[in-house]
Amino acid sequence: MSKFRSISKVASLQLVLMLGWILIYQTARLLEYSPHASLWYPPAALSFAAMTLLGARAFPAIFLASLLTSFIHYQQYGAAEAVPYFAVTLPSLAHAGSYLLGALLLRILIRTGQVNYSAMLVAYLLLAAAAAFLAAFSGSWSLQYEGVLDNAQRQSIWLGWWIGDLVAILSLSPFIVLLIDKLTANNLATHLPWLLRHGNGPLPDYLLKLFVCLMLLIVSMLIAHQVQAQEITFLILSLSLPTMWLVYTESVWRSFCGLAIISLTIAMLMAQLDLEAFAVIYQFTIAMISVSMLFGTVVPVLQSTNQQLLHSLHTDPLTGVLSRQGFFEQAEMLLAWAAQHKDKICLAVIDLDHFKQVNDVLGHQAGDRVLQEVCQTLSKQLRQQDLIGRFGGDELMLLLPDTAENEAMQLCERLRNSIEQLQIQVLQRHVTVTVGVCEHHPDENFSQLFLRADKTLLNAKKLGRNRVELDINSAVVGS
Repeated sequence: MSKFRSISKVASLQLVLMLGWILIYQTARLLEYSPHASLWYPPAALSFAAMTLLGARAFPAIFLASLLTSFIHYQQYGAAEAVPYFAVTLPSLAHAGSYLLGALLLRILIRTGQVNYSAMLVAYLLLAAAAAFLAAFSGSWSLQYEGVLDNAQRQSIWLGWWIGDLVAILSLSPFIVLLIDKLTANNLATHLPWLLRHGNGPLPDYLLKLFVCLMLLIVSMLIAHQVQAQEITFLILSLSLPTMWLVYTESVWRSFCGLAIISLTIAMLMAQLDLEAFAVIYQFTIAMISVSMLFGTVVPVLQSTNQQLLHSLHTDPLTGVLSRQGFFEQAEMLLAWAAQHKDKICLAVIDLDHFKQVNDVLGHQAGDRVLQEVCQTLSKQLRQQDLIGRFGGDELMLLLPDTAENEAMQLCERLRNSIEQLQIQVLQRHVTVTVGVCEHHPDENFSQLFLRADKTLLNAKKLGRNRVELDINSAVVGS
């Protein structure tokens, strides 16, 4: 049964890719501004995207779809009688084989894990250009071999063929890769988690950015249609500004979707507004915007990565509370605020009693469980403005803004009692903690405050543990 399901899944994938390729091919023909002349060739984008994501598994579907459309094409134009059917396979083989080669090289590079995102984009652009060149060059030669083109015709079309394929790959392949991954559950997020980590903002904001891009695009092309001057067509280059706004502030998904919509709109309007005389300019525009947006995705990816790095530096991975560095940084800011506004603020240092015995007898996993439950208990009972952090090992810290020493003592006593009532399954006894509390002195930095609190904690341990002690110097200095 599992083997049958696997075969069925593969067959379904091949069928979907074939139908998608043929549908895109037929749609692209509707966008031709003259017979066999279009701004781009979208099937090339699907071929390169599918093979980049799926590897050789996508080759049969792409080859068969290209072969089928070639047969239909020859029959429509009466070429089937002049060209043997087996010869029709050459252009399809050239197309599918060229993009398979480029995609496999890109897959190998990505799977090494030795390249960062910027280098990956450079490799994508170079291999896409090389694959498109190979497809155009070998495809035009195959048509000459079949007798469909003579040598002069081949030399005149291969460059436009190459550019058309490349423009489509640059503008459509990124979105198609994400779409295929979504449909096939190929888990792109598992291999490139940092690429899809940046979240989406409000949908209306995204639609506004896309609307601005499309309106600027439409207005510039309508003006070009009215004036019919080459200089005016360069107005469309101003589209680079709102597209950068879009890509810098939105997720990769939305950015690549917007890029596909923008490039599709340019192709549609050029065909409808009779702007074929400026086709090269619009091809250049799509390519420039595509490359800019591709590299523009580095910004949100880098921003997301930095946020994750900052979070990991400031958060203790075991307990989820602030790390030592994160606690110290926020504590310094709160102390400065308290000193400026003459507010009371207290620090409590907490030590889990006999925690080393838990690790030695029950193991570190049991010790980790104890730490996690203690931190959860503390977090639930603290106020929103209070800070909780882990200094290291079994030592925790609480910073209590707008709190005098007597209030801090009452709060810490309540916390101590709550922890003592904890029922932790891995332990045969209750957990207890010892707490040292200090009130902040004027002109005292956090390191000095922490040193006093730590000494108070040591004094509490000497007095018998499972208790809350106040620094005896707090009241003296504060009076």
